[in-house]
Amino acid sequence: EGILFQPDENPSHLVALLVGLQNNLVVVVAMVATVPIVGAASGQPESHLAWMLFAAFMVCGFGTIFQTGRFWRFGSGYPVVIVSGAQVIALSISGMAGGGPAMLSTLVLMSALIQFVFISRLALLRRLITPAVSGTVLMLLASTIMTVLFGKLSDLPEGAPDISAPVLVGAFLSILMGVRLFAGVKWQLWGPVAAIVASTAISVYWGLYDYEKVLEASWVGIPALSWPGLDLSFGSAFWGLLPGFIVVYLATTLNSVSDTIVMQQVAWRRASATDFRVVQGAHTLVSLTNVVAALLGTLPNMIRGANSATILLTGVASRRVGVYAGLLFITLAFLPKFIAVIEAIPGPIMVAYMIFLLVLLFMQGMNVVLRDGMDGRKAAVVGVSLWMGIGFQNQNILPDLLTGTAGTLLSNGMTPGSLCVIFLSLAMDFISVRPKRLNVQMKTSSLQQIDAFLVDFAGKAGWNSASADRLRSAGEEVLLSLLSQDGAEGENGRRRLVINARRRDGKIELEFMVTSEGENLEDKLAYLGEQPEIQDEREISFRLLRHYASSVLHRKYQDIDIITVEVAASA
Repeated sequence: EGILFQPDENPSHLVALLVGLQNNLVVVVAMVATVPIVGAASGQPESHLAWMLFAAFMVCGFGTIFQTGRFWRFGSGYPVVIVSGAQVIALSISGMAGGGPAMLSTLVLMSALIQFVFISRLALLRRLITPAVSGTVLMLLASTIMTVLFGKLSDLPEGAPDISAPVLVGAFLSILMGVRLFAGVKWQLWGPVAAIVASTAISVYWGLYDYEKVLEASWVGIPALSWPGLDLSFGSAFWGLLPGFIVVYLATTLNSVSDTIVMQQVAWRRASATDFRVVQGAHTLVSLTNVVAALLGTLPNMIRGANSATILLTGVASRRVGVYAGLLFITLAFLPKFIAVIEAIPGPIMVAYMIFLLVLLFMQGMNVVLRDGMDGRKAAVVGVSLWMGIGFQNQNILPDLLTGTAGTLLSNGMTPGSLCVIFLSLAMDFISVRPKRLNVQMKTSSLQQIDAFLVDFAGKAGWNSASADRLRSAGEEVLLSLLSQDGAEGENGRRRLVINARRRDGKIELEFMVTSEGENLEDKLAYLGEQPEIQDEREISFRLLRHYASSVLHRKYQDIDIITVEVAASA
């Protein structure tokens, strides 16, 4: 709904170019500002800063292009934009101040390798990356950054009229919301461009557009190579900074995992199940770009945290947009003049654009949390974590006690908020009833063992015979559905099927874990719900499973498939 171009559809090259430029507008300004902030705070020369910015644009450009494809375990197949994020500014400054660019490169390299291991084991963290955690992290990202952005809405040069900032922000939002609310879907993707151009034109009236910066910049330029190398001494400064890098990396990774999950849901006209292989491929590629960034001596990269919001805003999820976005990064690396043109746009306009994107991102995070249902425990976890992050972000929690490394880690509300929701979610899972487990070979002859396991579990749960039969039938249909995807029906016994059974809210939850390359059961069941009659015999097991189970969730990872089935007791 509202999607003009799905990932597998291509708009015209002009539309793809304009949408790619629009998507990169705020990102370019942020990247252009981040490098000088890090360099100035750590006393680095201008020559090295120019190289860092050039290398950052090149790495992010090629990484964004490769994200549109799938190469072995790398890439997402979506228009995922990779950026040098502002979340690591404080740690990057500490790394450079502690041992120069070489120390920073070593910290980025080690953190990238840890990030790679984290993503490759994503299936083991399936109970951690829940809708509640994912949605809360998205809301944390939007709310913590928004508290900073609100303070920058009036950032203008000295001598600017007091009314200029409100007028620029009001003009931008009026045009953007007018197009959003009253224009047709096909015109909505032009809303941000029209709002930026119109409000920038108004800024010219007050002389707020920085022409001098544009005139002084050269048209084409390639900075001199400034490779810092790696600091392999591994001194006390390195070990003191590494934990902070790891925490921030994992927090930002959790955020981008959440956004990549949401992106899959908003990028298609017809809702589909989350494919965690896409999530893993996207972040494995980010890990690779961070290795390259470390070797080139520039800042670390991450997935832009508002890809899903951008798709919601423009209605364009085409891979072609991702290609153009990457090409624009690469082109801008060689064109200082065009970077200056974008950088000269008055700050309040760019801040207003970012706030609007974050509003969409916050609401999408809320939608993710509510989609899986809400009870008292989940409401407490989400609410406490959200306000914990906002409290630390605004320095309202323990401001006098948080100094040094702890202060650096917790000054960004994303870190304490993310850690809080993770800890509380793990605690809530820990106090729940421990599951019973069965490990069998993935083949038809294992059905007898599975049936006996389910009968025993239903009996201990106090279920009557009708309810036990319902549970047994659901288990049988999951096995038959998996075997039907397997082709050879798994009779070679090379793969294992692990079943976890637990009681949850008056139902029995069955979790089937098996390596599989078949289609997604969740998508299959959704498809069958739209069909008036059975099309072929292979669909019978899917239809029976849909009848017996109250819910089915299928998560596909690169190394394992996990099917979670909930069965309610019969009346």
